[in-house]
Amino acid sequence: MRKPTTLKDVAGALGMHKSTVSLALSGKGTISAETRRRVTQVAHELGYEPNVIAQRLARGTETATVQILSGMLDVGIATEKILLIQQELSAHGFEVPLYTWHSLSASKENSERQAAQVRGLCRQRPRAIVCAVQRLPDAILQELDAYQARGGIVISYDTEVPYEWDQIVFDREENAYRAAKHLLEAGHRKLGLGMSHLREPHSPTDPQVHRLRGFQKALAEFGVPFQSQWFFHTSTYERGGAELAKQFLALEDRPTALAIVNDYMAMALMTELTRAGMRLPDDLSLIGHDNQPIAAYCPVPLTTLTQPTDIIAEAVVAQLRERLQSTSAPPARIPIESVLVKRGSVTPPKERR
Repeated sequence: MRKPTTLKDVAGALGMHKSTVSLALSGKGTISAETRRRVTQVAHELGYEPNVIAQRLARGTETATVQILSGMLDVGIATEKILLIQQELSAHGFEVPLYTWHSLSASKENSERQAAQVRGLCRQRPRAIVCAVQRLPDAILQELDAYQARGGIVISYDTEVPYEWDQIVFDREENAYRAAKHLLEAGHRKLGLGMSHLREPHSPTDPQVHRLRGFQKALAEFGVPFQSQWFFHTSTYERGGAELAKQFLALEDRPTALAIVNDYMAMALMTELTRAGMRLPDDLSLIGHDNQPIAAYCPVPLTTLTQPTDIIAEAVVAQLRERLQSTSAPPARIPIESVLVKRGSVTPPKERR
């Protein structure tokens, strides 16, 4: 692969000093018009592209870049939030590059490499960094905290983290609590929970930790014991729903209701159980999460709790604009709550009708 043309290459071709070429290309200094023309022409012929980031850092000028960091991209709600935030920030004149990772392994080697990458991004001096914190390792969060301590701006969203920066918090613990409570209020006492695997070791940025805590809190309030055999760990989305169906059908003693952490998983579960001859919601009540469009079009329209992506994105952008106006204000913690959407997938258990 051909190496990119450098300023030194251009200077060598012209027989000039690098500083003269740099001044000519930047428009600074007392360089003659003819010299600027020659330098620009040769630079173009050699394919020289200036390093915009290096130029900005050298000048100390302010950038219009807001970086987005995310520990994951998916086919659902995580990506939807990122796209909405990018759209809102772009409408306000910002450049909004996205940085994510193929793997967020908890190994020390991976964590150190990812932290070094974030350190490099911080050195580019963006106006701010917007961070989707769920599933990000501590090493990355610590780099972001150090960046803010040096005068940077960090706005995070999703899970709450123990750092003094602005946070838009979607309360997944409350979300799961309300789902379980709705099933309990419908008369169910045999409740199960279906979600993707917990990370090991358990991380405070893993949304599944908060969901499990909220589910258990609702059970405790109603004096219902948590049954580990009805706590289902699977893959994500449709594949996870199919896996959950196999686990569920293999049980002799089954729960009468399930809370499922996303609507795609619930839809796949519903489809597989129907194929196996079960009648929903007569044989099993289901409640999902996120209120994705698919929830209204499941074989049985799915009762679910919203994750209001538009409200989250608007809150992120509004708080960022406010922070840019006042860097001395104390950090804000802005909670975002879900709304229960009742459809046809939850009914009282058969034995209580």
